[in-house]
Amino acid sequence: MIVCALGYGYLAKYVFQRICFLGIKGIGITSKNLTYNGSANITLVGRERIKEILTYSTHLLITAPPDNSGCPIFNKFNYQISNSNIKSLIYISSTGVYGNHNGNWVDENSSLNGKSKFDKIRLKSEKQWQKFCKKNNLNLNLVRVAGIYGPERIIKLNKKNQVDVVFKKNHYFSRIHILDAARLISKIILQNYSNEIWNVADDLPSSREDFLLEAIKIKKIKNFSIISFEEYKKALSDRSKKFWLNNKRVSNKKVKKYFKYRFIFPSYRDGIKNLKEQI
Repeated sequence: MIVCALGYGYLAKYVFQRICFLGIKGIGITSKNLTYNGSANITLVGRERIKEILTYSTHLLITAPPDNSGCPIFNKFNYQISNSNIKSLIYISSTGVYGNHNGNWVDENSSLNGKSKFDKIRLKSEKQWQKFCKKNNLNLNLVRVAGIYGPERIIKLNKKNQVDVVFKKNHYFSRIHILDAARLISKIILQNYSNEIWNVADDLPSSREDFLLEAIKIKKIKNFSIISFEEYKKALSDRSKKFWLNNKRVSNKKVKKYFKYRFIFPSYRDGIKNLKEQI
């Protein structure tokens, strides 16, 4: 098995650390000047070698974000992929495609209500790969990932500055620690399910307020204030606003059932404790 990660970055790095130490060859395609010395099975190369790498890869892990035309990997390289040895494709999508469900639970069969431009182009990317893989008889796994946090991806709190905690009643976000996300995606790659959709999120959706207050408690920060969302939203970018328009709780029952999975960090409380020194 040779897994090519297109859009190699934070998530793919952790996935490769798991699967490549099992003897699988991992090739990361990146625009950044990166090297990796942790395993002989991991190779990082520049974008100029994409067509070459596609000729001998067997699995694709696509983490590249979409643009206005959908998935840039699909739009630029679908011909090369259809004429390669690739048998299986894992597309990393977002739980944002579910859009707003007024705080209710969503699973892999829930309606896709994404209304923002960013959610719509993510959904467009999913549909591109679904149609392509069906036409070319390739295994496809769509992985809808909740907000990822972990080392180098956690809010920094400074005791010297006031921390603003945003309050929006009954508004939920779903999250997942990078170690659990990487373990689950590794299982999806290795067990090679065909034409499945997976939600990757932890057990406990929560408000942004609860998440921040937990971090504040662990860091023993005294200088903080609660502000209303109505006040806070005045300074938000369009991309940030869409996270607050989508209110839902993402169910992980499917991955727990299929993989008999037990989370390392079942909730943000467990994850924040693990990251205490980085907050």
